[in-house]
Amino acid sequence: MKKKTKKMILILLAIGIFAVSPLAPYCLSLGAMGIYSHFEEKDSLMADRGISIEIPSAGGWYPFVMTFNGDSGFRRFCGDPSVRLSIMYNFPEFDLMKGCSRIYDTDSRYYNAFYGAYCVSGDFGFDDNGLIDRQQAVLVPEYDMTHLVLIDMGMKVEDEVFKWSETPVSGEKGKRYPLAGYDGWQRIDADLTVNGVAHQRQEWFRNYIQYGSPGYDAADDFAPVQMHGRIYGRYFEEKDCGIFFYVLACDKEIIEEWEKEIMAVTTVSAGRT
Repeated sequence: MKKKTKKMILILLAIGIFAVSPLAPYCLSLGAMGIYSHFEEKDSLMADRGISIEIPSAGGWYPFVMTFNGDSGFRRFCGDPSVRLSIMYNFPEFDLMKGCSRIYDTDSRYYNAFYGAYCVSGDFGFDDNGLIDRQQAVLVPEYDMTHLVLIDMGMKVEDEVFKWSETPVSGEKGKRYPLAGYDGWQRIDADLTVNGVAHQRQEWFRNYIQYGSPGYDAADDFAPVQMHGRIYGRYFEEKDCGIFFYVLACDKEIIEEWEKEIMAVTTVSAGRT
């Protein structure tokens, strides 16, 4: 009996030590997001339309790309009561000593960075000529960054900053690029001013489940930063939806790495008529 009691005490002690260690938030994130993303993927616009989008991870990023369905929130944001939006996304890897993603680390080249894909129903984000409607398309990353990331970390709506300026090196209007197994993608490059995620924790927010609670110092909560973005968009007429691949980063080199290491092996399977 004494041996069993001693063994139980040691087990409980080990569990207690693990629970307060920096590894615990990472394990919680992996487990929770793996399960949640699996169910979101089953209910996604991609699943409904018979589309498969395979986006890998790479060095410096979280191990896998996740899925989230933002239908109702995006409808309120953009004013279109019928639009559907499914988001695939990835963020910077965890710093296991800090117990949180490096997305919070203002000294990291991955600070505030994301990549992934948006799948939007209908021709949202495209004009009558099939060209990307710049003004409408930018609503998707704006909603994603401000409402799904920042506000769900405690940022106040009145502090929101999101300014998008297309850059001269952006893809020529109407020019088409081959990507993910399909021709016909249009490209947009942009500079952004957007709130950064660095902040001091005041209370618990649900986004801490996936990113961990911020473990880095922040001189000014959610201070705006200069970023760069790239979007590739294509309307799939046979599926009546658009797909937009995106990357946002403070470091321009990350965008080129995304092109070579991630987009070069990303695939879309949507069937062809």
